[in-house]
Amino acid sequence: MLEIKGLDTGYGKKQILYGIDLEAVTGKITAIIGPNGSGKSTLLKAAFGLIPVWQGRVFFRQSDITNKNSKFLVQNGITFVPQGNRVFDEMSVLENLEIGGLYLSKKQFQIELEKIWQLFPELKKRKKQNSGKLSGGEKQQLSLGRALMPDPTLLLMDEPSLGLSPKLVSQMMNHLQKINREFGKTILIVEQKVREVLEVCHHVYSIKLGKIAYSGKPEIIKNDKDKLRELFL
Repeated sequence: MLEIKGLDTGYGKKQILYGIDLEAVTGKITAIIGPNGSGKSTLLKAAFGLIPVWQGRVFFRQSDITNKNSKFLVQNGITFVPQGNRVFDEMSVLENLEIGGLYLSKKQFQIELEKIWQLFPELKKRKKQNSGKLSGGEKQQLSLGRALMPDPTLLLMDEPSLGLSPKLVSQMMNHLQKINREFGKTILIVEQKVREVLEVCHHVYSIKLGKIAYSGKPEIIKNDKDKLRELFL
């Protein structure tokens, strides 16, 4: 579904990524792991048009989307969940979801909204509540729900476990599996909770010093302490 070929990018004059080749297969959860500062989040931002691609191409369903803006990508089936459980604190839960469904018809909006209420029933109970008063876990649910409102084909997620307790991380991983299996969403996720994400993903890439250091099935490395240590040192 998403194919990245030979991608170079960075910030200002500082190059962060070098010749990245990556594929997110339709209907699967693909994880990106690696040490802090390796370029994982930078890769998602480049794929979603938030920073420019210097070299290489990004393809979505075989169409070239390199350096397309985020509005175009949302309208064509890609959404992005940034790290930090970002919500509009001054708006209600429902208003946050309305922003996610901005380009939907009224009928389609109601259909997608009902899906979110079924996935996150606690949010439905708090739909009129100011989002700034939600717990960290509830904000994470709202951020994810807002990204699901446009009914994307591909969901990009940047460290959704950030700031969550172990119990909430486990709940979040369960939600990802449900979104993948029952909602049929393809997911590309950057995650620091390595052992947890290796339990739910179908394929994993590791980035180290701006380059792909590993690509393969999670089963191969999740019980290999030496390999994991090598990828993170």
